[in-house]
Amino acid sequence: MALLLERLDAAAVRFGANATVPPAAPLDLNAAFSADNDGVVMTLATFAMTLLLELASIPSVRLILRQRNGPTLYLQAIYYNLVNNGVLGPLSYWFVLHMFVRPALSSMLERAAMICAILLGHAVGYYLGHRAMHTRRLYWAHKFHHQFKVNVSPVVANAVSFAEYAIAYMLPFIAGCALLRPDRASLFIAVGVVSLNNLLIHTPVLSELSGKLLPWWAVSTADHLEHHHSLTKHWAAPTLSIDRLLACAFGKPASWGKEFKEA
Repeated sequence: MALLLERLDAAAVRFGANATVPPAAPLDLNAAFSADNDGVVMTLATFAMTLLLELASIPSVRLILRQRNGPTLYLQAIYYNLVNNGVLGPLSYWFVLHMFVRPALSSMLERAAMICAILLGHAVGYYLGHRAMHTRRLYWAHKFHHQFKVNVSPVVANAVSFAEYAIAYMLPFIAGCALLRPDRASLFIAVGVVSLNNLLIHTPVLSELSGKLLPWWAVSTADHLEHHHSLTKHWAAPTLSIDRLLACAFGKPASWGKEFKEA
């Protein structure tokens, strides 16, 4: 109990009204991989949740391992998870933390608005990056992720090339933070929401339930698994369905459902 209270006190200091960014240079490698970096905390939480959901998806994992070159493909997926989330993620987070984060916002309403703005910005940024990588010119950056076309498991969520991780995963956050200048807590919560949802939409056991429970404007596991199967619809992820929002405003895109031939 004493340890739990100590952790809660530390969290209060980290994200409370007087929270400040730890003093260090934006490219201080030692500090970037220390507990002072909220990105390291996010990495550990993401690894833990990935493992938990992967254990809940053993049937899907078995299907991946049984397919052609399955064991090699699965090991590559783990490798990309480790490097993307374990190295590139904390470095990007530390850079944002020191370049764009402002002092703590004064009210919960401001913080909630900031979180929503970050999530909206990320959804739009991811959509644009993802759509770009579904063109012949940039598909090379996205091709590995779609090696998991029929069989998908939570570890696939971050099994992307380094180029895709930079373009579609990190750049929307970096650009959004440069524009919005969030406080430390808002950034942490928004990144956590995106990270968790990215895992959930790659968890097949949730497909049917997500399709029934989520509102039309949210990306469901069913939506994203259909994207893996077809490559020609549901490009939005992992939170807001930009596809459906655009369809409401401008009509269903003519490109939906058209054949996409991998390069």
